Amino acid sequence: MARDIASLTLAAGKAGVVRPIVLARLDFAAGPVRATSAPFDVTHNDEVYTGVGHLGALSAVPEGAELQGYAVQLTLSGVPVEMISLALLDAYQGRDARLYVGLLDEQHRLIGTPLLIYRGRMDTLDIEMGSTATLTLTVQSRLSDWERPRLLRYTNEQQQADWPGDKGFEFIAQMAEKTIYWGRT
Repeated sequence: MARDIASLTLAAGKAGVVRPIVLARLDFAAGPVRATSAPFDVTHNDEVYTGVGHLGALSAVPEGAELQGYAVQLTLSGVPVEMISLALLDAYQGRDARLYVGLLDEQHRLIGTPLLIYRGRMDTLDIEMGSTATLTLTVQSRLSDWERPRLLRYTNEQQQADWPGDKGFEFIAQMAEKTIYWGRT
């Protein structure tokens, strides 16, 4: 995948000491959740990413030449058990998730613009209970639902749901049962 790297970020990546971090932006229904692999909060685009440090983990971000869907897993451990209900009640499936890689300077500020390394849709949230909970969120690439059947119909009801006021399929039900005589009868 071709990527555009900001010139400041590219220059910082060639420096002798590199401080990479991962930024995750998850679009939950209750509001976006922003987290970073740094042990402190980081601000990007006027949004604060909460530092989770060693409490968070990210699986390898797969990439390949094959036309298939790839998945990434985000793990957050040490979550208080009483906070689990918030994760269970939120409608997250199919919502947007983005992962970025950024570089920090010596004052722990972002250098340049973080690079988008993965974008997908949130799929499953696995919870492992103990004295604290561990949440594992699987994010699927958009290509993973390529073969999912689309349950759309050529009906007036479907057309009104997609395009209210459009009369294109108004008489489609009558036309399905209509006998048409062609030529001499």
